[in-house]
Amino acid sequence: MVTDDFYRALENRFRGSRDLIKARQSVYLPVIEALLQRIPKKIIDIGCGRAEWLELLAGRGLKAVGLDLNDEFVATGQQAGLSVIKGDATDYLGQQPDQSYALVSAFQVVEHLGFEKLLTLMKEAHRVLDDDGAMLLETPNPANLVVGACNFYLDPTHERPIPSILLSFAAEFCGFERVVVVPVNRDFLQNDLELLPTELSGASVVNKVVSALDQNFMQAPDYAIIAFKKADNESIGIAESLAKPSALPISQKETEDVNALFARALEAEKERATLQGKAERAAAEAAYARQRALESEARARDIQRSAEEAQWQMREIQGQLDLSRTRLLEAAARVTAAAEQAAHVANHRGAAMLNSSSWRLSSPMRAVGLAGRKIGASPGAANRTVKLGLQHAMAYVQCRPVLKQRVANVLARFPRVRARIVRYTGLQAAQAVVSGAAFPAVETVERMTARGRSIYYDLLSVRNSSTQ
Repeated sequence: MVTDDFYRALENRFRGSRDLIKARQSVYLPVIEALLQRIPKKIIDIGCGRAEWLELLAGRGLKAVGLDLNDEFVATGQQAGLSVIKGDATDYLGQQPDQSYALVSAFQVVEHLGFEKLLTLMKEAHRVLDDDGAMLLETPNPANLVVGACNFYLDPTHERPIPSILLSFAAEFCGFERVVVVPVNRDFLQNDLELLPTELSGASVVNKVVSALDQNFMQAPDYAIIAFKKADNESIGIAESLAKPSALPISQKETEDVNALFARALEAEKERATLQGKAERAAAEAAYARQRALESEARARDIQRSAEEAQWQMREIQGQLDLSRTRLLEAAARVTAAAEQAAHVANHRGAAMLNSSSWRLSSPMRAVGLAGRKIGASPGAANRTVKLGLQHAMAYVQCRPVLKQRVANVLARFPRVRARIVRYTGLQAAQAVVSGAAFPAVETVERMTARGRSIYYDLLSVRNSSTQ
């Protein structure tokens, strides 16, 4: 439940200052003063709250009684010297005699009541009012969208918003013969809406939109019904004058601004057409650039792929080169080792040959061969010179038996040399020399070296050809 002190603080924050509320309520004074001139009876203000209305009436010399359930408000009103009592409105009116009041008023109260209690209150008000009296009820206007959707719910004790046509109908239902609906407090909204001059093109359409905004968003935030007990009340005309809506103004400055706007709009349209042409050309160029970029990207990807493939091939070739280099180094090492081995063997054999008796005995033949190489202009002439020299040597040896026997013995020890002499001089010329020593008996060639077997077979071939 909302406490009295909380509700008082809520009113002080959101209701507005006392001076502001009195300024808003002063709009009803002409009607009230007209009523009291004809029937100087009492006024009762239900739910008087901070008692601004009572203070406003007292300033005009009009006496009124305030009724409220909030102890804070009752105490404050009494301290201000105003007639404020605590009590329930329905119960209090139920105790009053018929036609004892000129006016029953209630500001921002009916939205706090349930609808059944509201109807009971209206019926009691109708009973206690003089035939020339009236009932004044002010409440938030749900036709204003901001009020109906938001501001109404700032007060947690509000029951539900009440449209003006419903409240007006309820008053008629309770016996009031004439009800005037008065939108109030609109001048406090700071409404800056204005209509376009009708001579401007499109003004009717724009003005309809502006009017719709004005009638909905900028509607009066509050409204009041002034319900007269009798339809012939002379104060009805005054009440109706309060209900005239204020028309939105038409500003000359607005006309000038709109005309200037139209001129700027024409310029803007020309500039827009120019810019659109440039934009289209730029879009075409951008599309072409994007296409070129896509093509470049494709070429770049191809180049990248080719580069990667080439790099992979280079790595493969490098690997092969490394392998080949390794193999070449290994082969070179093997060839070097073999060459060194061959050179070592050749040196060894050369030294053995130089130290042998056959080398000393064949010295004349080598001298003849050296002379032949110096003389020979062709391979045939050299061969002939060697053959002739060997034949003379054979004839020289044949004439000397002792030397013949020694040469035969030496050649028997070197069958390969003997075979070559036979090959160069012929068997007939060399037979007298080489036949002096018999061929050694050969039991088997299996134990010979390959070189020995080759020499043996050469000699055997020469011998067999000579016997035939």
